Amino acid sequence: MNKSDSFITNKKQINEMKNTQKKLKAKHFRYLDKEYVKNPDRFLKEIVHEWGLNWSNNFNYLINSSLYPPMRTSTTFEYGFIYNHLAQMIEVGFVILRKYKLRPMPKADIFQFNCQEVFDAEIENSSAFPAKSLCAFYGFKSRKEWLAVLDDLLQRRDYTEDNMKELPLDHDYIVIREFLVKLPLVLNEIYKRGAL
Repeated sequence: MNKSDSFITNKKQINEMKNTQKKLKAKHFRYLDKEYVKNPDRFLKEIVHEWGLNWSNNFNYLINSSLYPPMRTSTTFEYGFIYNHLAQMIEVGFVILRKYKLRPMPKADIFQFNCQEVFDAEIENSSAFPAKSLCAFYGFKSRKEWLAVLDDLLQRRDYTEDNMKELPLDHDYIVIREFLVKLPLVLNEIYKRGAL
């Protein structure tokens, strides 16, 4: 194979990679079903909105009890069920981000507010700005990194009150918790608006 053949082969591989990246397929997702990859609005309607669960409270408990074993209650809590739906919401948020051709926000800009009005609306009035929120969410961590966070939370569930001193303290989890608790609110807002 000469240099020009090698160049053509590499160019084909690059073009194939670009085409794969542009078209979201079910094989690119670990938790999200094919039907929801094709139609994320259906997921928002069926799972986020119609189930009537307070997803934010469930996610908050999942995170806090994973990080601090004494918070675990003796009552039944379906960790696997909640974990799976949190993972699906992370993936459906990514599908929506791509659907609307939004780019993740640079990490340095995530916690910056352009004006006092936006700060007041978001922080004090709990208003959701879905496009800004999704761009910030995937700017802070990529979809792959968010799924790694969930895997880490599951591993932390192996710790008990007896060996919790060995649990690594990761300050990123303060921000991670805020993002994950806010995610279902953002997705529900997208559903209510009918679009981003």
